Amino acid sequence: ITEFIREHQLTSILELGFRHGVSTCYIAAALDELQRGCVTSIDLEIAKTFEPNIEQLLQKCGLERWARIYYEPSSYVWRLMKMLEENPQPRFDLCYIDGAHSWAADGLAFLLADRLLKPCGWIIFDDLDWTFAQGMPDEPRVRQMPEEERTTPQIRKIYELLVRPHPDYSNFMIRDAWAFAQKTGSSSADLGGVKKETVIETQYVGLGSYLQRYTKKIARIVHKHFARN
Repeated sequence: ITEFIREHQLTSILELGFRHGVSTCYIAAALDELQRGCVTSIDLEIAKTFEPNIEQLLQKCGLERWARIYYEPSSYVWRLMKMLEENPQPRFDLCYIDGAHSWAADGLAFLLADRLLKPCGWIIFDDLDWTFAQGMPDEPRVRQMPEEERTTPQIRKIYELLVRPHPDYSNFMIRDAWAFAQKTGSSSADLGGVKKETVIETQYVGLGSYLQRYTKKIARIVHKHFARN
């Protein structure tokens, strides 16, 4: 994601779901290299109690100046509603969704984030084929779900049923577990007027010494916290 942010010069970023804040650090590292921008990151209040938590990671990496953090009692969709109330004008270049992984929460999150996404902005969904049955099989609430809800990749349903058919999106791309889409500009000519989809297989390439340095630093910090606890 750091490479993608640098390539497209994306400086106003909305992140829905951050847990420990590792992805936030990668995003903030890209903004640090660009020397401008802000990542607005939203997750549940329980994320404050994680070891390490997002604020600890950002501080240890020296990246806290690039992030604005919101903790919500129930869902990031409530914060998105407040953002629309305060100012309905599009303001983000990129929305990165890696949170609830459910049709109910992230389907609505996409529709709300779309209102806040600038023309020609991008949206990225992580964990395209993740399921509750695979990722959280022992959670009581998951065991109570209907079989179909537990075993269905709900992010893929959002991408296929809400994003791809949306008249304002194009340049679809699936890369490993990530799904990308670009919002059209003021006219179809802004994106060439063509809807297309690309599927990219995993390729491990160097991102340069700068990003490698941040990758190793973040990994060391996370490992140290988990080893101690």
